[in-house]
Amino acid sequence: MVLRQHPRYHASFSGTLVYQNHPHTITNSVDLSRKGCRLESSVQVVAGTRVDLLLYLSDEAVPVLIQRATIRWAGAHGIGIEFPSLASPHRERLDGTLQQLASQPGRS
Repeated sequence: MVLRQHPRYHASFSGTLVYQNHPHTITNSVDLSRKGCRLESSVQVVAGTRVDLLLYLSDEAVPVLIQRATIRWAGAHGIGIEFPSLASPHRERLDGTLQQLASQPGRS
């Protein structure tokens, strides 16, 4: 059993994964936490590489920017990505989204 530092929440969001300086659409998001996410994209990535993410977590027109995130795993169940420490205001916007997800029944 894996013990996690931060709870994960089922989340549906859109965005872009920038891998090797090429943008790729996030086709499906699976979950989100304070330090990472699991998503689906058609891009073939390699564990250990760095990517940038533009995540549209709500109806806001401006995405949350996550630079230098690390691909932790990739396979049939999607792509696992670990976030580095985020700069403000992106951290606050991510935290606000997570608080909303935590307050919804059956969303953990």
